[in-house]
Amino acid sequence: MINKQPLTANSNWYQIDELTPDDRAWLTGSQNIPNEIINYAVDPYESARMEFDDDNHYNLMIFDVVTPTSKRATTEPISFLYNIDQSDLYIFTRKETSYVINYITKFTNDALESSQIQPIDLVLNVAEKLSGEFMKAILNINRQRLSIQSSIKSTKPTQPAINQLMSLQTDLIYLINSLQTDYTLLATLKNHDHKLLSDRQLERIEDVEVELKQALDTSKLSQEVTSSVANAFDNVANANLNWTMKLLTVSSIVLTVPTIISGFFGQNVILPLTHANDGWVYTIFITLIFMVIVTLILWHYGFFKK
Repeated sequence: MINKQPLTANSNWYQIDELTPDDRAWLTGSQNIPNEIINYAVDPYESARMEFDDDNHYNLMIFDVVTPTSKRATTEPISFLYNIDQSDLYIFTRKETSYVINYITKFTNDALESSQIQPIDLVLNVAEKLSGEFMKAILNINRQRLSIQSSIKSTKPTQPAINQLMSLQTDLIYLINSLQTDYTLLATLKNHDHKLLSDRQLERIEDVEVELKQALDTSKLSQEVTSSVANAFDNVANANLNWTMKLLTVSSIVLTVPTIISGFFGQNVILPLTHANDGWVYTIFITLIFMVIVTLILWHYGFFKK
C-alpha cells in the first residue's frame, strides 16, 4: 500500500507499507526506481547501510530501528529512499516498523511550514528520534536485569530466570550490532555527500551520531554487567551443585556404617553377642554409635559446611 503525503510545497513523501506487486510496478514504471534498490529496501534481513545509485540519482538509507514486537530480532531495518535532487522521499515499512510513521507525520507537519526542509532533513530528524528508542530499550533491559540480579540474593537460580537472562543477552547483541551499523552508515553518508549537504545538515548528522554513540556506550556497559550477572548465576548454580554432590557423598559414607556392621555380625562365625536374646538390639546400638562417630569426624573436618 502506498500513501502519498506532501512534505513541502515542492516535494512529497510516500509510505510504502507491505509492498505489493502493484506497488512495485508503480515504483519501477512511474518513478523509475530500479528493482534492485527496491529489493534492498524491502528486505527484512538487510543490514543497516547506505546505498548510492548515482546512475539513477537515488540514495537509499537502510536504518535499523528498535522493534520489540518483532519475532525475528530486537531490531529491524526501515528504508528511506530519496532523490539526489531532494524532490521526493520514499519510506518502506512493514508491520513491525510501521510505528515510525507516527514520528514522520509529526515532523512533516512541521516541515510544511518551512520551504527549506528537504527529505534528508526529515530522515535525520526521524533518525535522531529513533536513536532515542535504543536508549529506552537498553534501560528496559537494565531494569529486567536488576530484577533477576536481586533474585540471586534471595532465592536459588531458577530455569525461567536463567532463560530470561539469556534472552536479555541476545537482545543486547542485536542492539549493539544495529547501533554500530547505524553509526557507520551516517559516517558513510557524511563522507559521500559532504559537498551536497549543507552545514546545518552536516551538523544534524553529527547530532545523530552523538545519540547513537551514547546509546552504543550504554549498551556495551549493559552487556558487560549482564555477562557478569550471568557468570554469577553460573557460580551460584555450580556452588549449589557442588554442595548437593558433597552432601550425597557424606550421606553415603554415613550410611555405609550399617552395612559394615550388619555384614560383620552376619558372618557364620562365633562372635560376642551373636547368641544373646537381645543381640539385635546391641547390633543396632553399636551401629548408631559408629554412625555418630563418623558424623562427628566429618563435621569436624567441615564436610557439612556449605
